[in-house]
Amino acid sequence: MLEFAPLKLWERTMIQGQYYPSSCQQRFLTPRRDPLLQRHPVLVPVTFLSGAVVLGIASFFANILFPVLTLLGIPTVSICLLFALVSGIAGILTGITGLIERIDRLRLPAEMFPQPKGGT
Repeated sequence: MLEFAPLKLWERTMIQGQYYPSSCQQRFLTPRRDPLLQRHPVLVPVTFLSGAVVLGIASFFANILFPVLTLLGIPTVSICLLFALVSGIAGILTGITGLIERIDRLRLPAEMFPQPKGGT
C-alpha cells in the first residue's frame, strides 16, 4: 500500500500561489486585461454573436455570394452554417466567462485580505 507524506507548509503555499520565503506571504497572480476589454467587457461576446447571425443569414445566399466555391463543388451553405455555429458557441462561452470573471472580481478583494482574529 502506498503512503503519502503530508505536504509541508511551503509545498502547500507553492501549490496555492507564489511563495516568498523571506516574508512567508502569498501573492496571487491575476492576469491583466486589455484596456479596450476593460472599458467594454461585452465587446467580444457581442462581436461573436453578431458574426454568427450574419453568417447564418449569409448561408441563405451562399450560392450567390460565393460562386467560385459552388463551381468547385464545395458545399457553401454548410460551411457558412458551420462557421455561424462555431462563432455562436464562442460568443456564448466568452459571455459566460465574462460573467464569471465579474463575479469573481467582486468577491476577490474581501477574500484576499481577511481581517486578523485578534491575539498575537
